[in-house]
Amino acid sequence: MTIAKKGNHLQPNLEDAITLYQENQFTQAYELFYPLATYERDAEAQYYLGMMYFEGEGVEKDIDKAQQLWKKAARSRHRDAAYRLSEIVTSTKTMF
Repeated sequence: MTIAKKGNHLQPNLEDAITLYQENQFTQAYELFYPLATYERDAEAQYYLGMMYFEGEGVEKDIDKAQQLWKKAARSRHRDAAYRLSEIVTSTKTMF
């Protein structure tokens, strides 16, 4: 895993976070995604964090947090986040 240096600070690497996520190493992935999503406002990191909260992968399942993260990512034109939000809206509509 690499952590890039940005100024005097270490910068988590998005690619490493995605690799950890794909390898089901959710705790380590969360540690990289969180600062990217929160402080760097990285849409891809927000999307993956949303997935982790939605599925309860390495964190307590929290659909509201997932939606909040996906909304932030969708505002940055992240297509997968927008799609996930539309799925939730469609699945929660009551049909009579």
